[in-house]
Amino acid sequence: MKLVAQLEDLLYQSQHTPNKEELRLSGWRILVHESEAVSLGIKDNSSGGVYTPPSYRQSENGEVFLVWADGKCSQAMVQLGFQDDREYWQQELEQWRQASYEDPDAAHIPAPESLPLVAVEDRAIQKIIAGEDQILFDQVKQWLTDKPSQAKMQGSIQTAWGYRHVRTSTGLAVTYQQSQFVTWFSFDSLVGGGFAKRRLSRPEEQEKLWARTLNLYEAMHMVAPPVGAKTQVILAPSMTEDMLGQFILPNFAGDRVSEGQGAFSKESFIENKLVFHTNFSLCIDPLRPLELGSYLVTPEGVPSDRTVLVHEGKLQTPFLRVKDSVRWGAKPTAIPQGTAGLYLTHKAEVPWVEALQGVEDGVLILSVLGLHAQEAVSGSYSLSAPHSLRIIKGKIVGKTDVKLTGNFLADLAAATTKTAQSELDTHPYLMIMTGVQTL
Repeated sequence: MKLVAQLEDLLYQSQHTPNKEELRLSGWRILVHESEAVSLGIKDNSSGGVYTPPSYRQSENGEVFLVWADGKCSQAMVQLGFQDDREYWQQELEQWRQASYEDPDAAHIPAPESLPLVAVEDRAIQKIIAGEDQILFDQVKQWLTDKPSQAKMQGSIQTAWGYRHVRTSTGLAVTYQQSQFVTWFSFDSLVGGGFAKRRLSRPEEQEKLWARTLNLYEAMHMVAPPVGAKTQVILAPSMTEDMLGQFILPNFAGDRVSEGQGAFSKESFIENKLVFHTNFSLCIDPLRPLELGSYLVTPEGVPSDRTVLVHEGKLQTPFLRVKDSVRWGAKPTAIPQGTAGLYLTHKAEVPWVEALQGVEDGVLILSVLGLHAQEAVSGSYSLSAPHSLRIIKGKIVGKTDVKLTGNFLADLAAATTKTAQSELDTHPYLMIMTGVQTL
């Protein structure tokens, strides 16, 4: 906690007894991460080589947000400085002052509120970081033993444990522990599987993930008939996540909505405009135990809470950081950590195994090319999916290459769009009727 202590002392002194009057602060906020991480990987069927050596990393870094006495603001990333070197920190403070800017809406530090109880740490991960890491090497060994003989495998396991500190001039002082466990593997860069939570994966989850990925890989080596005009497109959970990240997250950011740069206007939220089909709802939920997108408090000191963005197709609110909430005239909301913690639900959702059996003519999209080049506000897409899997009469029958054309916002508004629950993924399979043709 050296960095936290150094920053607290520096900013407290600058608020109450500054060396120079122009360096006086009226408010401040500190976010500091302390973390230890252990990782290892596989590259081209080899573990522990020059490209994927087992590694241990330790870091302590953070960020500060400052409100000066004249109302200007500064923000900066910080690293651990020389302990008790007041000259070093005084120079940092002067540099932050030189980089100050005017932003009246941002010059607000929230008062402390009670925090929810959210499980965000798994003690088993702490033991791995402390040295009981054989489980990681055993997992990599098992991957290499069980992989298809002809496949070229890539993979990685990352575990992390640490502390998150949030301090504000209004009296918030929060420190809590959090963990992370992320694994992924792929065969010939065609198909892969992954797991990402704040807890270790369970043996049965590993087995199911491996079996699913192996089945998809085997199907990649069979030739399937081309798609037709009525072929149903099914986005795999990872693709659903990517589409949400490209087309949904930007359009629900409070700053973009307020500035008229999103797909939905501020008036549309105030009027609770119907934009998706009534079967769909969308929320940010950082309160689910041990999920990667869960947390106790935002970097700005706002307690985590469930925030409904869309309810039964109708807009409710964008997600609002402190600055956005001042402009919006509402309280700050939960903030998504990427697409982690973002949940899309459908009233008629069924398990994927059941949904698959009902697909007469479909194509499963595992990945696409060029997604990040698509324009987020319009929602329109034109994407190549060179490694997709054909589904006929409820069975995955082989590989096909397709091109998709459509509009993701329209997909979520269509009555024909449905979801299927994946027991291994946070996000669902998304079943849509959109433009699809064989490449």
